[in-house]
Amino acid sequence: MLLPPALELRDGDADELDRLLRSTTARAGLARRARIVMLAADGMANTRISEVVGVSVPTVLTWRSRYLQDGLDGLLDVPRSGRPRHVDHADGACQDVCVRT
Repeated sequence: MLLPPALELRDGDADELDRLLRSTTARAGLARRARIVMLAADGMANTRISEVVGVSVPTVLTWRSRYLQDGLDGLLDVPRSGRPRHVDHADGACQDVCVRT
């Protein structure tokens, strides 16, 4: 089986990715993306990364590609189209995201 080449990290990115992985306040999605990139940089196969992280192979390929194209900025969430979801915790009522029984 042919393995993809190890992902080459940009200068200083290894420290920042490690910081994200150790952070207790980083969003879970961002930490997962950082883990994917770090494992790819270690030379792990995409299929193995997908098994270890619990995502699909296309997801691994997406984050490898976005890191190659944009560096650490490529791992951030991009704005999505449509009206944003909103929950007003102050009045205890849910808007747009709650299912009432």
